[in-house]
Amino acid sequence: MIYVILSFIALLPAIAFCVSFIMYIQDRRRQRSVQDTARRHTLEIPSYELSSWIDDKVAKDKLYRKPDMSASELADELGISERRLRHTIYTAYNKTVSEYLNDRRVQAACRLLREQPDMTLEAISIETGFTSQNAFHTTFKNTMGQTPGQYRIMITQQKK
Repeated sequence: MIYVILSFIALLPAIAFCVSFIMYIQDRRRQRSVQDTARRHTLEIPSYELSSWIDDKVAKDKLYRKPDMSASELADELGISERRLRHTIYTAYNKTVSEYLNDRRVQAACRLLREQPDMTLEAISIETGFTSQNAFHTTFKNTMGQTPGQYRIMITQQKK
């Protein structure tokens, strides 16, 4: 009898491992099911509408705010394959995903410069997802043809 009890006690770690492994597998299936549902939804969107849907989702969820957002991370956030994301962005805008995100960041910065004129340029660069104020300044100037400060002055003069 004691031998049976000792054998059972010796098996407890193995039983605990099996139970936790089964729970882990079930959790992974649930997570995959949520991702698959999102992917199925985006597969139903026709290619010609996908770029508008991506724009809306990126703007609504402010996905451009993450400074180091990669194409694969953005694809995961959107629930589409990275290949489809890259193809859609390139076809619609003739840009890479990184260039597309920087354009969205500049658009958000322009909006903040118009709506919150007292906000510092450093705060705007952080708020819009640029990795540094220098990157913000350079990207803004390349996109808009003027610096953020020059843009702010122009907007202020237009309001008068």
